[in-house]
Amino acid sequence: MAKQKVHNRLVFIDIARSIAILMMLEGHFIVMALTENHRGNDIFLYDIWRFTRGLTAPLFFTVSGLVFTYLLVRKKEPFFKNIRVKKGLTRGVKLILWGYALQLNLFYLIKGLDENGSYTFSGYVYIFHVLQCIGASLITVILLYGLQRIIKVVPLTWWLGIFGALAFILRPTIYALDWSGFPEIIENIFVVTSDDRSFKSIFALFPWVGFVLLGAMLGAYVSKNPGQVYTHRFTLILFISGLFLNVCSDLILGFLQPILLQLGGRPCYGLGYLFARFGQVMWVLALIIFLGKHKRYLRVLYHRKFAYLKNWSIPIVSGILGISIIAYTLFTGDKTYLFPTFTLNALGHLLLFIGVVITTVKLVNWNYDLFIKIGQNTLSIYIVHVIILYNGLFGFGLSTYIDRNLSPWFSIVGAIGFILVFTYFVKYIEVFQKYYNKLFFWEKKSK
Repeated sequence: MAKQKVHNRLVFIDIARSIAILMMLEGHFIVMALTENHRGNDIFLYDIWRFTRGLTAPLFFTVSGLVFTYLLVRKKEPFFKNIRVKKGLTRGVKLILWGYALQLNLFYLIKGLDENGSYTFSGYVYIFHVLQCIGASLITVILLYGLQRIIKVVPLTWWLGIFGALAFILRPTIYALDWSGFPEIIENIFVVTSDDRSFKSIFALFPWVGFVLLGAMLGAYVSKNPGQVYTHRFTLILFISGLFLNVCSDLILGFLQPILLQLGGRPCYGLGYLFARFGQVMWVLALIIFLGKHKRYLRVLYHRKFAYLKNWSIPIVSGILGISIIAYTLFTGDKTYLFPTFTLNALGHLLLFIGVVITTVKLVNWNYDLFIKIGQNTLSIYIVHVIILYNGLFGFGLSTYIDRNLSPWFSIVGAIGFILVFTYFVKYIEVFQKYYNKLFFWEKKSK
């Protein structure tokens, strides 16, 4: 029974990781491909997508802290004998090195000197981005874990929660410091500079280390309370806590602000959106746990009510209707609005989109084990996607050709294809590992 519980907890974590990495792939492709004309607050579907897009990074960082700390705390050995401490430090350093390596541009380096006599060296190499931030954050988790082993009065969950909250609250104070005496590469680690420069960080430590630490807080709790994870009580606590953070964060920060100002800090009111985002991540985790607990009922519902999805009639009919409507609107110029912001042409694209999605799922032979496997190979996926999409390391990739040049329809189809490529990549990743394991630091399955 105990082994089964451990397996379930790991599955819950891997599901969250799979969702996070798939959201990242879809979001990055759409951001790169979609034209400026189709980005705006007056487009309802775009607003929904932008909300989920804004949730991707907090979910990714939180889950990274959660899974790492779950594995770290599960080991009962002393700090310096805990193999997870050594592995964690190694992983943190590797992530930092990989982050900077992916921002190199070998094409520029091979090209050599430019007309001014200086090396054409991309300024992106100085940016502190996702991998560096997660790597440094994991090292921070280890340091706090070691500190708690010395000062045992305060539980680890409290340590991580307090420092995670401080990473949010102290953000304005850290940003107000004078960084002019530091090299740009150091400044970019801690803050997103307000200077008008071409190359500056997006994922500086403050506030993003906060999401990793708060995720680590959840990971420490999960590791110490394995029997509580798949209970309605824990799910309800996650949901209510998320609701509380979304509703009351600004109120609490308003109460704390006078205290912070007296201590010499900068105003923190208005940073409630950071806590709200973490609250929304807690909702996602609560939903994953709830569905995992009741997945047997979902399977029965699927087989009884949705068995017709197994045949090809739905994608074929949907695709034919979509193409017919699109062709009709193109040839006749019909711009009928079914709703204030939803045209007949948009309905055609939606039906065609449904057909493409279902067809893609059927062709991939998508299954639960493959979905979990995606969550167990996030580092490999991230590295390869940066190289393919963002010209990472080698200096050429898709961004050269699709940079904000695609319509919504082609952006969506492209995103589906992009995810499909990585689905097959993960499906046959052992083949790639066999030949390239010495070059890439591939992720191993959590044990």
